[in-house]
Amino acid sequence: MQKKQAFRCLVLGFIFTAAVCIFLEAPATAKAVNLKFAHSEAVANIRHDVGLFFAKRVAELSKGEITIEVFPAGVMGTHQSCQEQVAMGTLDFYPTTAGLVSVFDPNRTQELIELPYLFDSYTQAYAFMDTPFVTKFYEPLLARGIRYLATWDNGFRHMTNSVRAINTPADMKGLKIRVVQSEMSINIINALGGNAVPMSYSELYTALSQKVVDGQENPYMNIYASKFYEVQKYMSVTKHQYSTLPIIMSDKTWKKLDENQRQIIQKVSLEAAAYMRKKVGANEDSQRKAMEAAGMKINDVKDLTPFRKTQEPVYEWAKKKWGADKVSTVLSEVEKFRKQYPAGTTYFGISDQKK
Repeated sequence: MQKKQAFRCLVLGFIFTAAVCIFLEAPATAKAVNLKFAHSEAVANIRHDVGLFFAKRVAELSKGEITIEVFPAGVMGTHQSCQEQVAMGTLDFYPTTAGLVSVFDPNRTQELIELPYLFDSYTQAYAFMDTPFVTKFYEPLLARGIRYLATWDNGFRHMTNSVRAINTPADMKGLKIRVVQSEMSINIINALGGNAVPMSYSELYTALSQKVVDGQENPYMNIYASKFYEVQKYMSVTKHQYSTLPIIMSDKTWKKLDENQRQIIQKVSLEAAAYMRKKVGANEDSQRKAMEAAGMKINDVKDLTPFRKTQEPVYEWAKKKWGADKVSTVLSEVEKFRKQYPAGTTYFGISDQKK
């Protein structure tokens, strides 16, 4: 009897031990992940819609495992503050610009992909931005805790002011134009003949209404959503710069995620790029009509050649700063997409890439 009890105890012991081992070896149930996404624009801006799309798709693909809260209109701080928060890991996602985020790279090479008049069309810009060539420009930011995911869309930048219409570079003379805090942006406006005034976006509407500056330069969607047409009489379609919108993520957050979660984030960042790009072009006509109906006078610059000519000193500055070889390499890469995507072709995302 005692032998049977001893044998039974031994069997139960083996079963218990095996159960513990199985439990310890089984993959742990993934924990819920709550993340924060912030942006600087008004809720009427396409950027907010895309932020909500990003959050919704991530939640869908992760089956509710990852939730993302969207904070609009600069409530989490200025561009500089939000970028710092991403680097520190207290904010998870932020759409910025190559010029603004370049402050985290001693060489600031990200600004090279925002050279003036690089592209003739959105299609060329989109296709170029989706390349490994562009991704490499953001790799130095990892040393500061910032991970690049994809480039969304900020549109071509145009000029607005409260003084006069801009038809030639001579019309820019003497105008105080607010720009983002980027050396590239400052140089572009100064070369056009204006006086560049770096200023936080959150201060801009007030500065325009109080005539602290005469004007500013931004894509259609920002001008419209921030209601600059209320305090600016003129808008001139100069297309002087394609404004990047890289979505950056805290590398600290990235390292906390498992491989499946990372793949979901990366996949959706690219989906959101195509989603936003389709909206940007589709909405510009209606935004223009709405601003004109509100009293803004909008003119298309008939000949951009003189404007391009003014930017030669900017290219010379870039060659001195980063080297003629690097500038030449960027131009060579861009030229590939000019040829590959001539007028009339379309491209919104990587699924549209030509083989």
